[in-house]
Amino acid sequence: MDLTPLDIIRIAIGLAILLYVTNCILNQRVWIRKTFSWGTKEEYPKIFQMNIVGGTLIGIFLIVGPFLF
Repeated sequence: MDLTPLDIIRIAIGLAILLYVTNCILNQRVWIRKTFSWGTKEEYPKIFQMNIVGGTLIGIFLIVGPFLF
């Protein structure tokens, strides 16, 4: 299977998203655009959970996608 430059970009973006998710989990913080600062898990529990679940799913899809299609 040959990877096109677009596939390599997709994989890189997926890895960047997964690195962000890892950073959020390790530091128990999430980036809040409303205040343009980091917020703790306790202050924004729903946003934290959506970032972890959504970021993980999107990151995995971007990484695995070129190999499936």
